[in-house]
Amino acid sequence: MKKNLKLLTILVVLILLFSFIALYSVSKYSQGYRMVGFDCDEAYKDMVYLTELGPRVPGTEEDLKGAEYVKSRFSEAGLSDVNIEEHTLTTFEVNSASLSLVTFELGRQIYKTYEHIKDFVLYQYSGSTNGDLTLEIVDVGNGSEEAFAQVDVEGRAVISTEQALPRAAEHGANAVIVRNTRLGEELGYPPYSGGLYGSDENGDNIPYPDAHPDAVVPTCSVSRDVGDEMIDAIENARVSPLLGIGTVWIRMNFDTSMDKNEIYNVVGDVKGESHPEEIIYIVAHRDTTYINCGAVDNTVGTVTIMEMARQLAQYEVHRTIRFISVDAEEKGLLGAIEYVKAHEEEVKKHGIICMNFDMNDVNLKRVDTLEVRISNWAYNEKLKEIRTMMYDTEPDLKEKYKINITEGGGGPDAAPFFKRGIDASFAMGEWGSSLEYHTQWDTIEHVNKESWQISGILFGTLALDIAGLL
Repeated sequence: MKKNLKLLTILVVLILLFSFIALYSVSKYSQGYRMVGFDCDEAYKDMVYLTELGPRVPGTEEDLKGAEYVKSRFSEAGLSDVNIEEHTLTTFEVNSASLSLVTFELGRQIYKTYEHIKDFVLYQYSGSTNGDLTLEIVDVGNGSEEAFAQVDVEGRAVISTEQALPRAAEHGANAVIVRNTRLGEELGYPPYSGGLYGSDENGDNIPYPDAHPDAVVPTCSVSRDVGDEMIDAIENARVSPLLGIGTVWIRMNFDTSMDKNEIYNVVGDVKGESHPEEIIYIVAHRDTTYINCGAVDNTVGTVTIMEMARQLAQYEVHRTIRFISVDAEEKGLLGAIEYVKAHEEEVKKHGIICMNFDMNDVNLKRVDTLEVRISNWAYNEKLKEIRTMMYDTEPDLKEKYKINITEGGGGPDAAPFFKRGIDASFAMGEWGSSLEYHTQWDTIEHVNKESWQISGILFGTLALDIAGLL
C-alpha cells in the first residue's frame, strides 16, 4: 500500500512538473498575448473599391470619396467617435501637360513630342507654363551648387539627374527636368512623380509654394531614355552664328492648379475604458500621386488598418486605440503633420506609440521579407515574441515570409509623432523593391493580399497588448 502511495505521489509530482514545463514553454514567448485575427478577403474588398476610384489626389472629389468610404467602414467596424477632420492647405492638381524636344537642322525645326505619363510626369507642385513655353535646355549634371556654377541657366530650362529646386530657380532657371537614372531599372527607368515640399520654423513640412513662393517653376521627371535623348541633343547641338543661340530647346505646356483646399483625415477609436486619454495611434496614408490608383502606395496600408479596426473593435481595452487614415502624405506627410499640430498637447502628453503602415505588401516574386522598425526596445522584444507565436500558429506563413525586426524611429507618417517624443514603428514590404513605385503601373494586379495579415496580426496583437485587455 505504501509502495503504491509512493508511486502515486511520484506520478502526481511528475504530472505537475511536466505541466509546469509545458506552461513555461508557452508562456516564455506568449506573455499572455491575445492573438488578433485578419481577414485578407475582407481587406481586398476595400482594396477593390478604393483603387477603382482612381487617383486620390488631396483636395479632389476622389479624395473625398475615399475618405467617406473609410469613415463608413470605420463606423461599420464599431469604432467610436468616427469623424473626418478637415484641414485647409495649398493643394496641387495637374489638368494637362505636353512636352516636346525642339532641335534645329538646316534651317528647320524638328519636334519630338513625348507622351504624358509614359515619357514624362509632373512633380508635385510643378508650376504652370501659362500656355506654350519654349526654352533653351542646358545640362546641370547632378544639380549641385558646383554644377550650377559652371553653366549659365538664366532664362533656360535645366536637366538634372536630381531634383534641383529651389536652387535652379535661385540661379534664374525657368523650368526643371529630372532625368531618372536610379529608380525602376526593370521597367527601363520610367518617369516618376517626385515630391516638392518646404518646411516651417519648427522643421515641419509645409506645401512647397508656401515655403518657396518665388521658386515655383514648371518641373517634371522624364524616363532615362528620354533624358538620354535630350542630353545627346545638347551634346551634339549646333549654334547659329547669326542669332547666337543654341539649337536645342524644350517646348512645354503644363496646366496645373495650386489652390487652398480641404484635405481629409479620417479618425476613429477603440475607446479605452479606464485610461481613455492614453492613446495608441495606428496610421496609414490614403492619398496617391496623380498618375495612379496607388495600390501598393498606399492603399495596402489603408486597407490593413481598416481590417485591424474591424478586429480590434471586438475587444474592451484600458487604453484607446486610435485609427487615422491620413491624407496628403505624397505632398510631404502633410496630413499626419496637420493632425499632430491640431492635437499637439494630446500627442505629447498622452501618446504612447504611432504604428505606421506604408507599402506593407510583400510581393513574393521580388522579396520575401516584411521589414519592421520600432523605436522602443521593450516593444521590439514583444514583437519578436508575437512573431514566434504567429509562426507557430501559421506555419504556412513561416514557410513563405520572413519578418525582420530592427530598432528605428518609425516610418514617414509616424515621423511627426516621433518628433513629439512618443515611440513609433513602421511596417514595410515593398519599400525599395516596388518596380511600380510612383509610376502609372502601381495597380491592383501587383498586390499580394495574403501578405497583409503579417503586419496586421503582428501589430494588432502588440496594440492590444499595450492597450490592455479588460
